[in-house]
Amino acid sequence: MFSQNDRGFKAQVTKQFIGLMVVIIIGVAAVIPVVVNITDSAGLTGTTKTLVDLLPLLVGIALILVVVSVY
Repeated sequence: MFSQNDRGFKAQVTKQFIGLMVVIIIGVAAVIPVVVNITDSAGLTGTTKTLVDLLPLLVGIALILVVVSVY
């Protein structure tokens, strides 16, 4: 029913999707909470705290860019 090329393409897309989901799960479940915890416990104030508070946002943007670059 499917040619060899169709099966190869479907396998490649499936592998990319699984890899992408692993990256997203690790990023959301591990990296962002750790960054938030470290920045909260650092005891920073003023401009430094404002800039460090942007780190989780930047990690989220990086994850979105990974998703967009794959597809």
